Amino acid sequence: MGSALILYGSKARGDSRANSDVDLILASEGDAIGSPTRANSVSLHRYPKGWLEKGAASGSLFVFHIAFEGVGLDDSENFVERLRAAFRRKESYADEMRIAALVLKMFLETDWESNFDARRRYFWALRTILISASAEGGDPVFSSAPLERLSRIEGLARLLDHRNRALFSDCQTIGDKVLAKYPPADVADLEGSSLRRYLMAQGGIARDSVRVIEEGEAIAEGGLAVYL
Repeated sequence: MGSALILYGSKARGDSRANSDVDLILASEGDAIGSPTRANSVSLHRYPKGWLEKGAASGSLFVFHIAFEGVGLDDSENFVERLRAAFRRKESYADEMRIAALVLKMFLETDWESNFDARRRYFWALRTILISASAEGGDPVFSSAPLERLSRIEGLARLLDHRNRALFSDCQTIGDKVLAKYPPADVADLEGSSLRRYLMAQGGIARDSVRVIEEGEAIAEGGLAVYL
């Protein structure tokens, strides 16, 4: 059995901009998730087919994105069609919204404007909240303009479309509006070190988000050596 090369993201949807990346997934046999690579605005992500199929069966929004908006560039075994057939929607995406909202809240507490990894994680959290909210009412929406219409938050689409150069102050303004509309259930009062401890205990992307922000703070304070 061979690999499948899949185009996804804005280029696959047809709503890309002049500076949009080309996002590719190489779905292959094996068990290990490969490190992503990026060159000349082309990003390549490597995932095992089995991992993607498991995500489809469990209702992963990420896999929905690939299965229903992706385009097979080299897919002789129709793997994209297999993902679509295997996808089973979850009854609720409230857990995804809650974790993303808490991650977003953490990233609003510290100015990360010069931290590229923190910027990417902030926008992951922002979009995950909105996409999850759209999935609660039907098929999830991934494009910036429809997300603004659904949320009724003015300026959201512009922020998403210019996220690589958005000011932290603008991210803070929109982030606060998103959290006001979609507050994290039961744990909205968490902040500062207690919020970070809670996220660390959740594991996965929540724990990794704390690492991203704390490494950025250590670098800014001169407490972490970085070799370039």
